[in-house]
Amino acid sequence: SGICACGNSRVIGAEKEDPKSCEECGVEFVDSRMRRYKMGYIKLACPVTHVWSLKRLPSYIANLLDKPLRELEGLVYCDFSFARSMAKKPTFLRLRGSFEYEIQSWKYSIPLFFTTQGFETFRNREISTGAGAIREQLADLDLRIITDNSLVEWKELRDEESAGNEWEDKKIRRRKDFLVKRIELAKHFIRTNIDPERMVLCLLPVLPPELRPIIQIDGGKLMSSDINELYRRVIYRNNTLTDLLATSRSTPGELVMCQEKLVQEAVDTLFDNGIRGQPMRDGHNKVYKSFSDVIEGKEGRFRETLLGKRVDYSGRSVIVVGPLLSLHQCGLPREIAIELFQTFVIRGLIRQDIASNTGIAKSKIREKEPIVWEILQEVMQGHPVLLNRAPTLHRLGIQAFQPILVEGRAICLHPLVCKGFNADFDGDQMAVHVPLSLEAQAEARLLMFSHMNLLSPAIGDPVSVPTQDMLIGLYVLTIGNPRGIYRNRYNKSNSNCRNSKKETVDNNDFKYKKEPYFSS
Repeated sequence: SGICACGNSRVIGAEKEDPKSCEECGVEFVDSRMRRYKMGYIKLACPVTHVWSLKRLPSYIANLLDKPLRELEGLVYCDFSFARSMAKKPTFLRLRGSFEYEIQSWKYSIPLFFTTQGFETFRNREISTGAGAIREQLADLDLRIITDNSLVEWKELRDEESAGNEWEDKKIRRRKDFLVKRIELAKHFIRTNIDPERMVLCLLPVLPPELRPIIQIDGGKLMSSDINELYRRVIYRNNTLTDLLATSRSTPGELVMCQEKLVQEAVDTLFDNGIRGQPMRDGHNKVYKSFSDVIEGKEGRFRETLLGKRVDYSGRSVIVVGPLLSLHQCGLPREIAIELFQTFVIRGLIRQDIASNTGIAKSKIREKEPIVWEILQEVMQGHPVLLNRAPTLHRLGIQAFQPILVEGRAICLHPLVCKGFNADFDGDQMAVHVPLSLEAQAEARLLMFSHMNLLSPAIGDPVSVPTQDMLIGLYVLTIGNPRGIYRNRYNKSNSNCRNSKKETVDNNDFKYKKEPYFSS
């Protein structure tokens, strides 16, 4: 359109080249789809730790550094600092001993020193605090040495004899469990080729505008996503810190550290509001929704929007028993099958010159002409379908079947495959999906067909086992003395057989027991 979202018009003329970005806000002039591939970012004035790596249990940073979480939190939020080892250099920290026996204590001289122009030099050379201190320690780690040392310590603790003290034994067990987790974490970083210092951020990615919209409602009022307000808070505090660092010669050092702490807290609130105590609220005392609130839970971005969205070429219906089906077959109602395979049927009608275009083919399908069902049968013969019953808790929750057309509106299922789906026929519903590509169809045939998944992938026990009606039928077929319980009682041709059988029973002086009668 030639107009940037900030309201600045894009200058297009022959006098100068077409600009690639907005002169007002610096946003690049590209297609809106590029926002999903090239994210914007905020350049932070100071490093900040990722709160998921620090505060979530287990704390990855605390495990790698082998330090208490409380101590690391005090360092991250600038509550205290640690001194660097500066060999052969006169430092202010080494001179503090000379103040202890003077009239003026060294504790009173430190605030005066922090307000001088030499604070920045002193801080960069002699002390370290904030997320930058965490990043230095993470950068100095050797993950392979951590793995080896932790393994050696674990073996030493394993070989130690019991001290007889319950408290000491419990302490040793906790230490051994910690070492195992530390080894696994270090191996994960090595295997994925991730540097531990990446858990400390210097650039903050910005979500695309479509994921944090601003909507105009009735009356001209605007409704904005909570993420925008949290981003605004981060930007405001980061700009304030940038201004303080630009005038560092006249800015007290304590003010700089306080502002760094505010930036860290703002980023923490953006990622996980309320993880450090009282959550941030708006003017109506409503808690802002952070990244964690947006993506986690049943109504989060992943489970509801991405995994739970509606898909094409799928259907859903109640399942009923289909005893006449083979193990690898399922019965699809005509109403569902014609919708799932409609595009394939249209292609078949056009190829056989029954319909000249898509519109005529759809009209024949709506009229349910006999040729439509013939083509549908041909299409379904070589095309498997996937049946899924929620919740899909393991691999057998979704399996492939060969579809068969059936009457009615319910999906027919062989009773032997019910255990894998954890399904029964008391009103359960199942979803059916059509694999479209040749790769998906081949995977369904080779890996997901029901007759190829007879054993549990977890424990190896058979999952296709007979139950209920099938057990009774097997009992009837394998009983030693059936006494005609599966013969037709009303068939006159069997009267002689029944009489002879009765005589045999009477001659053997066998006490007759009443058994269930099954007439064919």
